[in-house]
Amino acid sequence: MEEFNLGTTVPHEEECIQLGQPNYSAFSKIEANTLMKQIIRELGNPPSGCRMKLVGCEHDFGVYYDIALVYDEDDAEHVEWFLKVEGKLPMNWDYESKEGLKSEGYHL
Repeated sequence: MEEFNLGTTVPHEEECIQLGQPNYSAFSKIEANTLMKQIIRELGNPPSGCRMKLVGCEHDFGVYYDIALVYDEDDAEHVEWFLKVEGKLPMNWDYESKEGLKSEGYHL
């Protein structure tokens, strides 16, 4: 299985919480989980055996969070899904994501 980090916990045009800000860990995890749900809503469920997961990444200033795609590079269906997600990440939060973030106490 391969793992590819998306390099984000938010859609392309949205601001993310910055490492070192108060409640970074909690809010970054909320961002990531919300984005993963939005990706599934917009692009469909990953094929069996393929998934997204939250990963902690070491940095000089602490641990930051990212979303990793886990897929089998020898499975055409997995690769197709991976390429779709990588190429079509949302630009902005959708309505459902915004409402979910607000309910979690996340400030947009």
